[in-house]
Amino acid sequence: MSAIVSIGVIALVAVLQVDGYRRMVAVQRKQISAAANALVRMVDQQIDSSLGPLLALRNVVDDPAPDVLRQRLAEVQARHPELPGFVALDARGGVLAAVGTAGADWAPAMRAPPLSLLGATVRVAIGTTTPPSMRVLVATRAAEPAAIGTLIDADGVRDGMTHMMLARGTLAVFSPEGRLFVANREGISPHWHDAWNNEGHAPADEDSDHFHARVASARYPFVVVVTVDRAGVFEEWMRQAQPSMLGGLALIVLLNVGAGVFTRAYRHQVRLVEALSRTTRHLGDVQRTGHIGLWEADLSTGTIAWSGHVHEITGFPPERMEGRQGTYFKLIHPEDQPGMVAWLRRFEQGDGPYDVEHRLCRPDGREVQVVLRGARITDEGGASILTGTITEITALHETRLRLRDSDRDLAASEAAYRQLLARVPLPLVIVRDGLIEYANLFAERRLGREDRSLLGRDAADFLDSETLEAIGRGGESGNITAWLEPEEGMPFEAELALSQVRDGSRGTLVIMRDVTEQRRYEERLNHQATHDELTGLPNRRSLRETLQRLIARTALDDSGLMVLFIDLDHFKVINDALGHALGDQVLRDITLRLGDALFGEGHVGRFGGDEFVAMLPFTGPVAQALQVLPRIQAAIEEPLEVGGTVQRLRCSIGVAFATRDGADADTLIRNADTAMYDAKRSGRHTWKRYSPDMHAVAMARLTVLSRLSGAHLDDELALVWQTQHAGDDGRVIGVEALLRWPSAPGDLDMPDRLVPLLEETGAIVQIGQWVLREACRQQRRIAQLLGPDCRIAVNISAQQLVNADLVAEVRRALEETGAPASSLELELTESAFMQEPERAIQTLHELRAMGVSIALDDFGTGYSNLMYLSRLPLDKVKIDRHFTSALLQEDVDASICRSIVFLARNLRLEVVAEGVETPWQRRWLMAEGCTAMQGWLFSRPVPLDELGAQVAPADPVAS
Repeated sequence: MSAIVSIGVIALVAVLQVDGYRRMVAVQRKQISAAANALVRMVDQQIDSSLGPLLALRNVVDDPAPDVLRQRLAEVQARHPELPGFVALDARGGVLAAVGTAGADWAPAMRAPPLSLLGATVRVAIGTTTPPSMRVLVATRAAEPAAIGTLIDADGVRDGMTHMMLARGTLAVFSPEGRLFVANREGISPHWHDAWNNEGHAPADEDSDHFHARVASARYPFVVVVTVDRAGVFEEWMRQAQPSMLGGLALIVLLNVGAGVFTRAYRHQVRLVEALSRTTRHLGDVQRTGHIGLWEADLSTGTIAWSGHVHEITGFPPERMEGRQGTYFKLIHPEDQPGMVAWLRRFEQGDGPYDVEHRLCRPDGREVQVVLRGARITDEGGASILTGTITEITALHETRLRLRDSDRDLAASEAAYRQLLARVPLPLVIVRDGLIEYANLFAERRLGREDRSLLGRDAADFLDSETLEAIGRGGESGNITAWLEPEEGMPFEAELALSQVRDGSRGTLVIMRDVTEQRRYEERLNHQATHDELTGLPNRRSLRETLQRLIARTALDDSGLMVLFIDLDHFKVINDALGHALGDQVLRDITLRLGDALFGEGHVGRFGGDEFVAMLPFTGPVAQALQVLPRIQAAIEEPLEVGGTVQRLRCSIGVAFATRDGADADTLIRNADTAMYDAKRSGRHTWKRYSPDMHAVAMARLTVLSRLSGAHLDDELALVWQTQHAGDDGRVIGVEALLRWPSAPGDLDMPDRLVPLLEETGAIVQIGQWVLREACRQQRRIAQLLGPDCRIAVNISAQQLVNADLVAEVRRALEETGAPASSLELELTESAFMQEPERAIQTLHELRAMGVSIALDDFGTGYSNLMYLSRLPLDKVKIDRHFTSALLQEDVDASICRSIVFLARNLRLEVVAEGVETPWQRRWLMAEGCTAMQGWLFSRPVPLDELGAQVAPADPVAS
């Protein structure tokens, strides 16, 4: 026995240690795979981080002069010290300008395969120089410089490797050609195999000496290799397994010693216990199996003793059952106690055995039926005693009662069954051997005739073949649906409940429920769920399902599918003017016209509101399919009489094609909707085909709403400043705050793209408030740099003027920042006054009363309403850069500019010319009496910290 236990312990220890080694190997494989993937993500992120500064340089670098290039590179280097340096290259890879640690020999990197990222051409390559380096290039928009580049810091990558918790591993980054970029150990070359084909995957591999993991970046041309020495893993396993193996050996020794000591004593004890257990078990089995207890009573003393199972029958604990016979007598039901007394008296006449059946009332409230059997015997001392058994027969007694009751009820069951069938409020028949054996009154009325009963009729006259087959199987089918044919009237659909009847022979009970009205109601509900209640057209849910089927059919038969998203232009005007009831009538009329315009081809549905979607399969060229668009427009534009008026509606249509513009219903509808909104932005009453650029615009709009609608605008936005100068001596007389989004995606860092998008999304109000507060907050610093008389100009949008309490916002910004009102100038365009002119004029008067100056920006490009110009409380008029830039080329623009200056001077308004870039423009404006100017001739927009370096006065204009 001890040998078996010892072998078992040895086997258990061996299995545990082998399993531990396997788990350690599995963990090691997961660790190197995870480390390889983590290293790829880290290098990808470093390359991604370098693209932001390079793209920013790409947008501002437009001058090949080395000094200008070096200045631009230095500005970006100052904002991104985490990158070692920047370099501007010509088309052959020659260095035009560089700052920081820029490296040498960039020509191989210029020949690297180009990648298209973030709207720019990007090249990433591992150089051949020593030490090796990873180089990132972004192509510029200009011929010179041709590219802007930077380096990925190898030390930074190596430092990241040290934090990957892979102490025994070797990590390295290679080019696809096998050039080493960086490794975490000097002088160690990891095992290198052709891993470039495993793009985006991290296979774990091994050989006799090492475990390997190789991963290629899915985005950039580099490969990561991670190896771990197999011997090191084995040594670590041996170090951890040694204590367990020694403990196992010690346990084996102790087991063998202890087994010898206890074996002899255990065997002797087992023999004694087995003999006693057999006797006790046999007696207990008999009592438990038969619910039998043993008892022994001394009639002379009145004492009684019970076996263990008696306590389970009576419910009394053993300590309460030992003793007097009266304890048991109290448990007997009062009605059965006289019978017990009579049973005891029988032993005065004979020895028995005698039986008595009675009820016991247990302490827990339950009543049990028992049989007491006893006989009189003489014990060892010669005394006369009674001994016997007590048996519980509660279940047997209840069974006898049920059998007696069932015999009594059986006679009345058949009549009651027939009455029950007759009272069922549905048609009911019993079919036996293909004939109708029984039919209730409802079945007679629904299936038969008044002059002829259904009894004895062939069931096939009323039921179809499938129902007869189900009936032939004895009703095993449960509930089925069938069409029934009554002798009078139309066939109808019914739900049949089938069940088997067993009363001597086999039959089937059939209960029928007419579901004709239910089916009609279900059809109406289904139609309401899939169709628009107002127009009867398929609704949005049905459109999606139909479009998905059409897309699948298009893929099978190689046909075309055009999706149109149609929106009625200015439909809200009709609803507001004529009411929704007449608006609903217009939508119903438009529905009919759309059906006529499509000649019944394709599918049309209402998407919601005044929006419709049409799906048109076609087999010819796309140009032929597009011919339906003018027909739809013409049908909608037909005069429509609405509420005693004649209306001419127009529409904007977006077009998308499967599967070029989307391979599923949601994508196609979304892209057609995007094209429709582009048509609306183009002036309405037109149609547009979807293009990926539209999706980019939609994503830009979403980016603005998500990133520039929160409470952390300080982390996203920044202000730059452009000074305003006196034309004669160039001194600074003011400064304008201009909005920038440094981390903007795509080209949204350009103000001419950002501001219109902010106005379109409505975010301009919140961001305008931020610009106002930020400009006022920086007023004190500007006064220190440019003098206390320098006034700050802030642009205010039309939405701020109309949709917000501008006076309260300005007052709050001045109070919170401590800026004086006299230092603030608000610039508004002419369009800002057109929506609610009276309110705008009142608002400007209140601002002017506070001490704030008002300037009219971009004068001459808007409505130029001279009546409002005379009423507006203006201090300044700014000539738009369009007129300034064309002064010396276009006589008309020069005349307009001269007229603006003349008009402003006569209205006693100050005039500022924007966009002054050449000395010639400056002299012309001075000659015409415009003494204030703003433009690149004096200063470009710069951050606040560089504002002091931009205020050197220009050379005075010669008189």
